[in-house]
Amino acid sequence: MNVNRKCLNYILQSVIMVCLLNMIGWLAMHQWGYNLMFALTASMIFVLVIDIATALVWRWVASKHPNMMPSFITGVSGVRFLGALLMLLIGYLVLGIDGMSSFIVVFFVYYLASIIHHSIFFSRVSKQL
Repeated sequence: MNVNRKCLNYILQSVIMVCLLNMIGWLAMHQWGYNLMFALTASMIFVLVIDIATALVWRWVASKHPNMMPSFITGVSGVRFLGALLMLLIGYLVLGIDGMSSFIVVFFVYYLASIIHHSIFFSRVSKQL
């Protein structure tokens, strides 16, 4: 298994997923007149930062310390969750209570898509290790 290629595939898949979600968000924003700009931008940045960091750290762990993979998967889940809580706090501080409902919905869609992508990708890759 080529670890570098898998790492790049994960990043590419994440970028494509975020682009598709952004297109859906833009359509919803223009169709129904919602102001989702902050929610879309913050969610996009969160998912890309977490997924790119995950891919790069995974590449290092898979090539140098393959016996640490279970700890890596657990650690990524914890970091993703804590990052999501931090993003919700930032969203609350920026938008206030009035804008939180749309922010939470948009952020949850991105967060859920990121978790599903992560789970599917790494379940397939771990079978190959």
